[in-house]
Amino acid sequence: MDITSIKKTLGSQYRVAFFLGQGSYGSVKLAWHRRTQALVAIKTVEISKNTIRAILSEMTTLELLHHPNIISLFQILVTANQIHFILQYAPGGNLVQLISEEGPLPEEKAKKMFGQIVSAIRHCHSLDIVHRDIKPQNILIDGEGNVKLIDFGLAVKCRPGTLLSRHCGTRGFNAPELVLRQPYDGKSSDVWSLGVLLYFITTGYFPFRGNTIDEIEQKITTGTYTVPHHLSGQLENLIHQIFTVSPEMRPSIEEIENHPWIKKSSLLQIMVHLRPG
Repeated sequence: MDITSIKKTLGSQYRVAFFLGQGSYGSVKLAWHRRTQALVAIKTVEISKNTIRAILSEMTTLELLHHPNIISLFQILVTANQIHFILQYAPGGNLVQLISEEGPLPEEKAKKMFGQIVSAIRHCHSLDIVHRDIKPQNILIDGEGNVKLIDFGLAVKCRPGTLLSRHCGTRGFNAPELVLRQPYDGKSSDVWSLGVLLYFITTGYFPFRGNTIDEIEQKITTGTYTVPHHLSGQLENLIHQIFTVSPEMRPSIEEIENHPWIKKSSLLQIMVHLRPG
């Protein structure tokens, strides 16, 4: 990755095509690299006291992470009051858009996508990095149908066993311990958010619903939800395991990766690749 100062301006290296969307802290545009014609996504964030923590989190985290299901950071351009993250472009939109257009994913497709997300988070956790904002808006799809985890503005690196105190993330995806504003284990809270994501992509709606914020939070803290009858027994079992209210009893990312619902899909994919042509 290359960090470049104002001397090499954005316009001299990239031709911006159009606006792609608004992220948590900045806007994202599609652009061409002038020399190679490669398509990239440029995330631009205004530098201020409100954004500096997120900027530093994204910079330091993406420098450490190299995984096929985590968005790649190619370059950083810094100007007087803005920072531009030059990122890999994933043309398939995000998981919210996919579910909105296609409805809930069939289990085989969900297994592949969720398995890739779990693999990305396992890589993060193996380096003691927690994401803290896992949600379908932060999962992009590339041209081959593979997922890319994005938006590390809330990510933090912490020693195993450290309890975090900054309450952040997205309401509805937060684990019970965050809702109760307790110190929390970041890896365990990431796992809970993965459960909300899994439920959403396989049902088309969120597990903890209500007419008021208090009602939703009450359901989260008591682990009150229903599983639709059309989901397989193994998927239902995985959802129940992830939605363990006590963080100490919640499965680790490694245990989720080894769950039969995911493991079976991974073995089938390996067998397909190994089948003689």
